[in-house]
Amino acid sequence: MRRLILMRQGEAERPRPGLEDFDRSLDDEGRAESRRMGEALAKAGYAPDLALVSAARRTLETWAGAAAAF
Repeated sequence: MRRLILMRQGEAERPRPGLEDFDRSLDDEGRAESRRMGEALAKAGYAPDLALVSAARRTLETWAGAAAAF
């Protein structure tokens, strides 16, 4: 059976002057959330065949944290 898993990025750093939204990074909690989500998916037996990820910094960091579990 095919599954579609939609994931939102982890908690990101607060906006600040001079930092484009696209360039905001995950904060410490966001990195931990991403790792936990990957671990939970892997424990449930899910391993993605394909991941489509935005080029925004926080989404790439979210995927990197989750992907480590696979």
